[in-house]
Amino acid sequence: MTRIRMFLCGVVVVLLGLPVPFGTPETVLVAASAVVTVLAVLVPWPVGRVSALAAGWVALGLSLGTDVVHSGAQGLNLLWLPVEFTALLVLTGRLVRSGAGRGVPAAVAALATLLLPLRYTVRNPAVEASASVMMVVLALLPVLCALALGLRLRLGDLRTRRTLLDARREQRLHMARMLHDYVAHELTGIVMEVQAARATPYDPEEYGELLARLEESGLRALDQMDETLAALRKAESLARDPRAPVPPALPERLHGLGGLPGLVERFGSSAAVSTSLDLEEELVDALHRDTDETAYALVLEALTNVRRHASGAAAVRVTVRREESLLRVAVIDSGGGDRGSLGERQGGGTGLSGLAARFASLGGELTVGPHEDGWRVSGTLPLLQRVEAAR
Repeated sequence: MTRIRMFLCGVVVVLLGLPVPFGTPETVLVAASAVVTVLAVLVPWPVGRVSALAAGWVALGLSLGTDVVHSGAQGLNLLWLPVEFTALLVLTGRLVRSGAGRGVPAAVAALATLLLPLRYTVRNPAVEASASVMMVVLALLPVLCALALGLRLRLGDLRTRRTLLDARREQRLHMARMLHDYVAHELTGIVMEVQAARATPYDPEEYGELLARLEESGLRALDQMDETLAALRKAESLARDPRAPVPPALPERLHGLGGLPGLVERFGSSAAVSTSLDLEEELVDALHRDTDETAYALVLEALTNVRRHASGAAAVRVTVRREESLLRVAVIDSGGGDRGSLGERQGGGTGLSGLAARFASLGGELTVGPHEDGWRVSGTLPLLQRVEAAR
């Protein structure tokens, strides 16, 4: 509890307790009921082992108990009526919003609010029965408003929670797709290296280089899995933070245009293919995360397909350039291989169809087809949003 909240609670207790010495012994009970109800609303529960629901039950029990034993005397006791009535209205709305106890505490709070005015009329011989009925009717409208407001806030909380869960699920799926594509790329390279080694005998020095490349590829795949799991755990901890009701964003981008030079270089060295990369440096770390990762995913998917379906390609060219308000990414190989099954990788991968869906969701377009003697995978994405400053 903050110092300001503590100071406010102390001021409330003092102000509500000042008139007590001037009243009757019954005044102490009335003031105590009002103070406890106000504190149940003002204090940010839980405090220690006392939950908000437990504090609410204490306040409601004391208020209803005071209704039962109160003699109906008015006078000074009426000073606490509007304070306790307002606090009970707020407590009713909160209990409806929380949905605790399947609505039973909220119903009891609404009943206690309606009965509060009768504390000073039912046992008072100077007050007619019609006045008691009128007091209940007048109290009914604010009680209904409190119930309606609490219900509306509860529905809003449920929608927010549903949105949060959907966002977290989409984050996990997105990271799983990125992990799958990256690891599949590395494993495809390992398989191609092993197949080449089985087809053509290597001398001891070449075998040493082969094993080193395989080790590096395996370690990169393991590192990627570790990074992805760490990012998922970080996103999960953010989602559990009660002070962050909005869906937590991914804590970091997994891959982007900044990783293309290393990716293209590793591909060229492992596949013995002449590779080139034409990348505008000002685009690195300057794009929206979705655009950045989708552009990287295109290059990753295209290079993986070159390994699987165009192992005879002598050259691969990767270009990433800005064209007015568009980002254009293209991977072109020189040809050589079977393109019959290019559309999808076997084994459950997202393939080019999944990549096309990602481009479409961002307002872009993916095109795949022959280019001269080889094959071309090209995509465009809009450059409408820049959320990070370009370096």
